[in-house]
Amino acid sequence: MKKGLRILRIKGIDVYLHYSWWIIFALLAYSLALDFFPSAYPGLSGVMYWLMGGLAALSLFVSVLLHELSHSFVAKARKIKVESITLFFFGGVASLPSEDIQPTTEFWMALAGPLFSLVFAGVLYLVHQLALPLLWEAVTAYLWQINLILGLFNLVPGFPLDGGRVFRALLMFYYHDIRKATRIASRGGRFFGGLLVFLGFLNLLGGNFAGLWSVFLGGFLWMIAKSSYEQVLIKEVLAKIPVHEVMVKKYLSVQQGDRFDKVLRLYKENADDIFIVRNKRTFVGIVDMRMVRTLSEKLRVVEVMIPAKDIEVLSVKENTYDALRKFETQGLSVLPVVEKSIKGVVTMNKVVHRLALEMKN
Repeated sequence: MKKGLRILRIKGIDVYLHYSWWIIFALLAYSLALDFFPSAYPGLSGVMYWLMGGLAALSLFVSVLLHELSHSFVAKARKIKVESITLFFFGGVASLPSEDIQPTTEFWMALAGPLFSLVFAGVLYLVHQLALPLLWEAVTAYLWQINLILGLFNLVPGFPLDGGRVFRALLMFYYHDIRKATRIASRGGRFFGGLLVFLGFLNLLGGNFAGLWSVFLGGFLWMIAKSSYEQVLIKEVLAKIPVHEVMVKKYLSVQQGDRFDKVLRLYKENADDIFIVRNKRTFVGIVDMRMVRTLSEKLRVVEVMIPAKDIEVLSVKENTYDALRKFETQGLSVLPVVEKSIKGVVTMNKVVHRLALEMKN
């Protein structure tokens, strides 16, 4: 799964910038330079307004980064590994190897972000009161207000906002049922998202184009709240199904010393694009036809395969939800099940088909 552009690594956490960030950055800088700052500080040059807009938009991104890192640092302090953070403009998503987080841990992880934003808003307000050059006076004025809004906005008890995660943690304490807790919290998120969309349309009808931001944020929140609950349902279903129940023992394979023309022949005959590579019965890699750049028959399989050391294989002890996560993170549709030697393969299609059957029951 592509996360975006990797921009830095902090305390063992990879930070990615989602591709949509560039669009929102340009739109926000444009809005600030042509509307917000000219209204707040009339009589300045266009260059100054664009400088204010660019700096303010970039500083907001830094604020969001620090907000997300506060979540991750609390997670690490509570022995939860955080692999990466993918930043959107107004928030981010942390990648955790384990999603089985205790309610107490989720409560403090979620609360850390809004608390940071509110404290940061207070610090920026105090800095704004100093005798600053006009450029920084304008930027800090915008930043302390937007961080205050960011902190308060994230405290709304609608999942997946931070306040919604705090709410879900409290519901889990009460019900001891993550499915029920997530359903209730995600309904709050969808209600709040729908309310933002409604208010945004009212503003647009009144001629206030700032309502577009409300429509955008509300729609995004509604969709994420819905998909978050669906993700919990998927996990609950698939985590009960061991890998061996969906494992296929018959699969297409080639030996690492074979010529590539054998792969091409199998590809034409079977229309499969992923082949297991073995050295006798030992798993040594995968040929993914989507990643092969040269289709020369003179090549050897070993020259075009993804080596086993770069693939996170499955074991018979894992469940089907583990398989789904590995499919998503590696971008593959077939993974081998390995216990010393290869026992079989699990396909993405098989997992999706089993999920559909279970959801009907």
